[in-house]
Order: sequence, then structure tokens, then C-alpha cells
Amino acid sequence: MRIIISPLDIDRKLAQKIIRRLQDVLPWEFAVSSERAPNTPAGGALPVEQVFAMMGACGRSNDVTVAVTSRDLTAQGFEYVYGYAAPRQRAAVVSLYRLVDGMHRSALLVERASKEVLHEAGHVLGLGHCDDAGCVMAYSQTLQDTDIKPCQYCANCLRELSRMPETLPEEN
Repeated sequence: MRIIISPLDIDRKLAQKIIRRLQDVLPWEFAVSSERAPNTPAGGALPVEQVFAMMGACGRSNDVTVAVTSRDLTAQGFEYVYGYAAPRQRAAVVSLYRLVDGMHRSALLVERASKEVLHEAGHVLGLGHCDDAGCVMAYSQTLQDTDIKPCQYCANCLRELSRMPETLPEEN
């Protein structure tokens, strides 16, 4: 399994810091996309559908691509989202906009972003929200929820992930 971070409008160094944090958590392969990110239209919040349309088809069948943006994200039925997954596209998007919360402390932002990337990758891989507050798959309604949960999957979610084939089946 490989998780690819695609920095839409963030510094590649921040993407690399997120990867280093995730490498402490999982023995998976992580990479920063070498492809040039698509230009995002100027303006306010980005609809997640627009991000996924810009991303197109994503990599190999055992890749999960997570776009990371500094812009706020909206999704149908939600005023805003921290992140959103598109499992059929093997992609997700995470916004740093509300994770900064007026503080620009790099270590805290990297921790929050790493949790959201791991959470959305979990959704892409078939995990739902987890009732275990000690799991990164716990639902975050507030920034405090994100800060409280750890940057790791609980034993049950890890067990579910271990049941996945090494390579995800190709979709038609």
C-alpha cells in the first residue's frame, strides 16, 4: 500500500513533514506526488467534487492519493469538511484551512494534518467511522475532537485493513 500526498497549494516541505509523521505510524510506503498539481480556481472554499474532478484517475491500484490544500472545503450537506474521501477514485482531499485555527505552530499543524490524511485514507480503503475514541477513524466534529484522537488506527480498524488484499482490485 502506498499513500501519495498531492500538495495542491501547500509547500512541498509541509507535505514531506506529514509523510515523516505517517512513517512513524504505519509500515506503508508514502510519497509526495511528483506531478504538478492542477491549478485550483481562485476564490473561497473549494467544493470537494471540483477537487476530485481536477485530480482525475489516481495512480496504481494499490495507491491512495490524498490532495492537501490550504483552502476551505465544502461538501454537499456540509458547511465545511476537514477532509473527504472518494473511494472509487482511490483519492481523498484534506484541508488545512480549519486545522490552523489561528495558530501557525508547525508541529501542531503537521499532527492535525497527519491525522486527517490517515483518517481519509482509511475511508478510501473501506473503513467507516469508528466508535473507539482512541482511533484516528473516530469522527471529528470539532478541532478539539481531532486533537484528542491519536494518529493511529485502533486494533479493530488495523484488523480490517489487514484483511485487505495487497493490491486493490481494479474497478470497471
